[in-house]
Amino acid sequence: MAEEMHASTPLVAGAPAPSFTLPGRSGNSVSLADFAGKGHVLVYFYPKDDTPGCTKEACSLRDGFGGLREAGVTVLGISPDDADSHNAFAGKYSLPFELLTDADHAVHEAYGVWGKTAWGVGTIRKSFLVGPDGNLVHVFEKVDVANHADEVLAALKPSPAAEAKAAVGAAVDAAGAAVTTAVKEAKKAVTGAMKSPEMKEAVAAAKQAVEDVRQQPAVKKAVADAKHAVAGARKAVADVGKKPSVKKAVAKAKKAVADARKRPAVKKAVASVKRAVASARTAGAKKPKGALAKLLALVTPKKAAPKKKAAPAMARKAAPKKATPAKAKKVVVRKAVVKKSAPKPKPAAKKPAPKKMVSRKAAPKKPARKKAARR
Repeated sequence: MAEEMHASTPLVAGAPAPSFTLPGRSGNSVSLADFAGKGHVLVYFYPKDDTPGCTKEACSLRDGFGGLREAGVTVLGISPDDADSHNAFAGKYSLPFELLTDADHAVHEAYGVWGKTAWGVGTIRKSFLVGPDGNLVHVFEKVDVANHADEVLAALKPSPAAEAKAAVGAAVDAAGAAVTTAVKEAKKAVTGAMKSPEMKEAVAAAKQAVEDVRQQPAVKKAVADAKHAVAGARKAVADVGKKPSVKKAVAKAKKAVADARKRPAVKKAVASVKRAVASARTAGAKKPKGALAKLLALVTPKKAAPKKKAAPAMARKAAPKKATPAKAKKVVVRKAVVKKSAPKPKPAAKKPAPKKMVSRKAAPKKPARKKAARR
């Protein structure tokens, strides 16, 4: 079953380090909790004792063990090998740190370092730097086996950016603390001032002065008069609105407006205005067409047209016989002129001229009759 297991979700810096208790090569059980609050712990997982890569990594930690110890780092190596293999390996290379046995690779799985490798299923080489608070400080995904001790020491030194960030954070915290202290002191001072006898007397005197002003007869009368005036004005407005004559006048005005809107002349005028406005907006600089062109022709006729009114009746009758191209236009103009001069039908009634002409023609016949009688 162990060979079928794969690495779980990798751990990252800031996450809690999985706790464990494993047997050491010295025969004693070692727990990660034993080092809580005592400094950093380097938990490094390696595949097998006395192999080339594992030997280089162990010797690097051995050579840099003094620096790691001064930095407060405890080194714990973990692999599936038993205590005898660990002791032989540590004795051969004089390893000064503890090697732990994880026979069932349960701790490997907890740290996500058990799974497929280039040599099959087994230990994935990784190291974890655990802080005094039990959280991961750094995860070494790709270990430099020949310089692993230097990598650990470098991880313990904060970068310039981290130092600047820490300095800014400390300054902000100090400023915040100072502001909080100042605010507390100001509140305390205000509270103390409000509780002082002088301040209490001043507040009481101010309240009494306001109350005395309100109790004065002139002030009371002024306030009452103002209230009555406001109430009277509101009542007057309401009464005016309720009067039958006002209601009737309002209704009459509304009805008159409605009736005016319903009149054909008003509707026609409104429609004409709307059409004219629409035509003016859409036409722009274009020449007028249709009804608007006819209207302009009627409004601005030629000056010679009014003189045709004095023409004889015979000329008026003969005018339509001329088959000119502009016949339609002349007919339209004449119709408009007739409409304008419709109230004056008197010239048409003067038709005694033919009678006079007939009487004048019959006059020469009388002498003829007299001559016949003489004969």
